[in-house]
Amino acid sequence: MDGERRRGERRSIDRLARWLVRGTGAEPGWDALVLEVLSVGRDVRAQVREVRGAGTRVHPVDPDRRLRRTLRRLQAAQADLVDGTWLSATLLVSVAGSRWERPVVELVLHHDDDPRPPVHAPHPVTAEDLRRHLAAHRRMGRKIPDWARERLAAAGLEVPER
Repeated sequence: MDGERRRGERRSIDRLARWLVRGTGAEPGWDALVLEVLSVGRDVRAQVREVRGAGTRVHPVDPDRRLRRTLRRLQAAQADLVDGTWLSATLLVSVAGSRWERPVVELVLHHDDDPRPPVHAPHPVTAEDLRRHLAAHRRMGRKIPDWARERLAAAGLEVPER
């Protein structure tokens, strides 16, 4: 099962990388494309940073159903009984020199950081979305960050924990 799970994770990462390279409308010549994702509860937000030389442009992304599904699969596949799963993630696709045919793909997961919404997001992550996330992907009590406990308590919500 573990091998199958890893293959599923790899497929999701590959799909995201292909989408990032082909589906964002970035013109050839970039040095790196960075997909920044926040997926908490029902809330899925994303933005793409396009790096060219010393410059960076930010592109807002409205995640369609397919992108949401791929992100949710990846998030669920990486959930475990101690740490739950990530709240936000960064997928980096970069090219070194002229190696366009073999870009480097790197995924960084953020389990404990207070997720920062993309610059175009209309509002911060709500306590209710955070509660939904922790209920769906339960963590050991000691693995729930203090900031999350404080946000839930301030909203009068219980902290779902294992």
